[in-house]
Amino acid sequence: MQTCNVLLSIVIPAYNAGLFLAGTLDMLVSQGLENCEVIIINDGSTDNTEMICKAFSNKHSQISYISQNNHGVSAARNRGMELAKGKYVYFFDSDDSLSAGTLDFFRSVLARNLSIQMFGFGYEMRRNGGLIKKYISSKFDNQMLKSHILQESFFSKKFSCNICSCIYDRSFLKNHAIAFTQGVKIGEDVEFIIKALNEVDALYYSERVCFIYQLRDDSAMQGYKIYTLERMKSFELIRDAVLSLNIPDSRMEPRLNFFIANLYVSNLLAYLFSAGNKSKQIEALFILNKKYVYKCMKGKVINLMAIYLIRYIPLRFLFKIFKNY
Repeated sequence: MQTCNVLLSIVIPAYNAGLFLAGTLDMLVSQGLENCEVIIINDGSTDNTEMICKAFSNKHSQISYISQNNHGVSAARNRGMELAKGKYVYFFDSDDSLSAGTLDFFRSVLARNLSIQMFGFGYEMRRNGGLIKKYISSKFDNQMLKSHILQESFFSKKFSCNICSCIYDRSFLKNHAIAFTQGVKIGEDVEFIIKALNEVDALYYSERVCFIYQLRDDSAMQGYKIYTLERMKSFELIRDAVLSLNIPDSRMEPRLNFFIANLYVSNLLAYLFSAGNKSKQIEALFILNKKYVYKCMKGKVINLMAIYLIRYIPLRFLFKIFKNY
């Protein structure tokens, strides 16, 4: 495929993805790969992932792969971004899916809006074929959202964004040195989105559900039922990304405070109700970071109720109650 013909590069990190990768690639091929390329980064897999990659790349000229030592999903996505030839890049996971006709829809939107820096769309979460939750923002449908509206909506939790529910202009990412932080197991995708939102001029949005996140009992996310130090590091990574934002509008400060406080409470509840032994080190970090709860004054009512409750309950008391949960 000639470089000039590539509109969209689909980057797929794959680690021991043999159980689902072939089905995912079959789905992409069935939707048509005209003006697209699929780049698979085999990140040190020990199963049959490389064999699947080789079989598909031999059969389809739009599919290529490289194998590397295991460096994690961030390094794999960054490598895919470096290899991409398309005007736009889309980060996709090896065990998820796209709704019927989505690649045609992507091509249609991107081909007629070549100045788009970011393109966002609806998505849904499913488990064993059943719908768990749908993430759409109907009031923004078919609109070009300016950066201030996008930031206000995202940080006040009125606009949902997943790493696989956005397509990025590759030059935009390169010019602003936006990449995934390596060495982090959790939260690197949210940090990436925050960095992009800090630089983007506008995002085109469609409420059409394109991406389907498949929640599986054996997926990587299911390992997070035990709250580890990695999850606390994830909170701190995202917190620092928000605190470092260069947004001159003073009206954004309450929304940023709400975002951090809401993230803190979500992590605290996940820790309290997690399986396994509790950690004095993690509890000390929660106590140290509780100051961010006191800065939150505005936000969605249901979230604020939890934030205010945590604000006035001593954490050591909570830790004692949930010690043997």
